[in-house]
Formats: sequence, C-alpha cells, structure tokens
Amino acid sequence: MAARGTPVGAVCIGVGVLLAMSGCSILIPQYGLTIRQAVVDAEYTGPDYASNPVEITESACGDEIDCVEAWSTDQADYYRFATRDKATEFAEGLADGAQSHFIVMDFAGKTGIDRVDQEAASCQLRGVHFDHEGPCID
Repeated sequence: MAARGTPVGAVCIGVGVLLAMSGCSILIPQYGLTIRQAVVDAEYTGPDYASNPVEITESACGDEIDCVEAWSTDQADYYRFATRDKATEFAEGLADGAQSHFIVMDFAGKTGIDRVDQEAASCQLRGVHFDHEGPCID
C-alpha cells in the first residue's frame, strides 16, 4: 500500500528506479550461481574441464581483483564478480579469457590445454548460464 497521498504508480516507478540504479543484479537468475556450482560441482556429459580445482578466493580477490569468489583449475582461473559490469571490466583486461554473466575465465599461464579445450570449457560454463550463442571465446 502506498503512503497516504502518494499514488501507487509513483511508488512503483521509485522502486523501478532503485532497481535500475543497483544494476538489477539480484533479479538476474545467474546472480547467485557460484563457481563451485557452475564449474567445480557441475556434472557434464563430456570431458572434465575443471580438473584439480582449488579455491583461491582469499588470495585472489581483494584490492587488485574486486571479485567475490575465485577458483583455479588446471585449465583456467575462474573469478565471480558482484556485478556483470565488474566482470566485463575484468574480462576486457585479459589477454586470453571468456566471460559468462558474473563469471570470468582466465586461461593465462595454464599449460596442457589447447584452444579447442578452452573453447569447450567456455561452452560448458556458458551452457550452465543458458547464454551460449555462437563462439564461446570472443
């Protein structure tokens, strides 16, 4: 119920503006999806592209990388961010990586994985997020 004298439409517009200013992240289904869920504990029908996972959140996330969760595997380092904008900003600074919503994969420094496997790993991640269209690595 709107406050006395305040039209319901004005209240709805105010709430909409607040959500828009917050980036609406909480309304996006992938917002709460963790790297553990999307990569580490995910069950895929193909090869394992997340072998030997190690959580590195404490050492990786901080002043330099403003992430909320981080994992390292033999194939890539994964970073999850609070907003898509932060994920995009980080992904754009990578020489070799991929992004799916809030999660960014960084292939730098990983050996024993070729471009085909990187593409497959990125496709697996994007498939979890239901946003796969076209090539999985930009």
